[in-house]
Amino acid sequence: MSEVLELLKAIKEKLDEIDEKIENFMGFFDLSEEELKMIEKDLEAYEKGELDLIDLKTAKRLLNV
Repeated sequence: MSEVLELLKAIKEKLDEIDEKIENFMGFFDLSEEELKMIEKDLEAYEKGELDLIDLKTAKRLLNV
């Protein structure tokens, strides 16, 4: 019986992850024109190798995540 509960817990965790990803994706469509332009400029800078990158650990620290 505990195997079933563990499996259900794992399924719930994955569903929560999927829900968060969908929320983040849908939020992209709520961006203003200015925010979309900023993203476009960042993408162009990245493609040219001109964008300063940080690692995930630093990003989480900066965002207090």
